[in-house]
Amino acid sequence: MQGKSVFKVPQGKLLKVFLDFEPAANRIISVKITGDFFLHPENGIELVEKNLKGKSIEEAESVIALAVKENDLQFFGADPASIALAIKMASENAKGGE
Repeated sequence: MQGKSVFKVPQGKLLKVFLDFEPAANRIISVKITGDFFLHPENGIELVEKNLKGKSIEEAESVIALAVKENDLQFFGADPASIALAIKMASENAKGGE
């Protein structure tokens, strides 16, 4: 099941999440995170997306925070919590708004 969200971080930037999600297993198959935020180094977003594969929606924030910590990533205009919220919104859209 696929879902999408567009979310404006309060006092931040626009986030767009495209999510391929397995609702029965509550697992992320793949996720694409875009928007007008910045992440340094630039390849960090690919690392975050890769780390989210196979994880549950509820784990997203901790997975992103761990990737940030372990790889010395720096967000500008977004943070792990806002990206996790955008992922959750995309999963709710995939479920038809449940």
